[in-house]
Amino acid sequence: MSEKTVKVIEVNLFPKGDYVSSGFITIQPDSYFPNISLGNKYDSFWLYLRRDITHNWYVDKRKQNVGFVSRDEAHILYNTALKFQGKKALEIGCWMGWSACHLALGGVELDVIDPMLSEQLFNESVTESLKSAGVKESVNLIPGCSPEKVEEIANKFQRKWSLIFIDGNHEAPAPLNDTIICEQLAEADALILFHDLASPDVGQGLDYLKEKGWNTMVYQTMQIMGVAWRGNVEPVIHQPDPKINWPLPPHLQGYFVSGSVQTATEDKFAEILRAVRPYTLLSERKLFSLYSQAKQLYCYLFWLPKMLRQAIARNKPIKHD
Repeated sequence: MSEKTVKVIEVNLFPKGDYVSSGFITIQPDSYFPNISLGNKYDSFWLYLRRDITHNWYVDKRKQNVGFVSRDEAHILYNTALKFQGKKALEIGCWMGWSACHLALGGVELDVIDPMLSEQLFNESVTESLKSAGVKESVNLIPGCSPEKVEEIANKFQRKWSLIFIDGNHEAPAPLNDTIICEQLAEADALILFHDLASPDVGQGLDYLKEKGWNTMVYQTMQIMGVAWRGNVEPVIHQPDPKINWPLPPHLQGYFVSGSVQTATEDKFAEILRAVRPYTLLSERKLFSLYSQAKQLYCYLFWLPKMLRQAIARNKPIKHD
């Protein structure tokens, strides 16, 4: 590990609005990403972006409607990677290399698959950030789409992976397809992480592994992360930010949440359930699903005018005198 990297690991003072779980070893590689900036969540129209979570949402200045993993999520990656030092790891979807950098700083030998790596400027930017962090030699950047490229690399190098991070195409059936191929190519002792479990499409991947007998757990972070593991490995324990009321979407209700506590959302639903129970034959699970979907739609419609104003402002031509 380079002297430059060691200095990064010693820094643990984060900007206001960041949160990192207690018990985590902290790093701050921000200086290796010169285009990182605090994003505006209303620049993104993605339905499952959790705009009500007050943690900082970081973006690249050159593409401000796509976010990085949050500070807390990045530390789940880093602290998990520390458990797999020297082992083979795979990342599907690296978006500017922020997540890849945190994984590599944890000491894994990382294969990264992302179709954006075929674009010269994107590839050069990721490469430069990883070089600056002193970890490029341990990262293999591979342009291509999953799951096809995953299988190709595995066959070419007779590769299996101990640690896998899935953060690629979020639209069904892509997350499930990524999970299926990764499950086949994971070591007997392996751990798979998911990002953006706020989306039911991504949740299909975790559901698949649960059905296959893997141990599973959810991390309450800005976009919700999930973990599945088997064999002689253990996930990191994460404590959600105690200052935030953490809603859990209906598609994740059957999962254990690391550091879970009763939320105000659950309390509110319990109150509604008591009121409507005498008048409906629907199950509690179905009622909670309807309640959560209605709340999500309400929030999205509430945010939509601001999102549209942001988009109009960005595209409005500048008037010259």
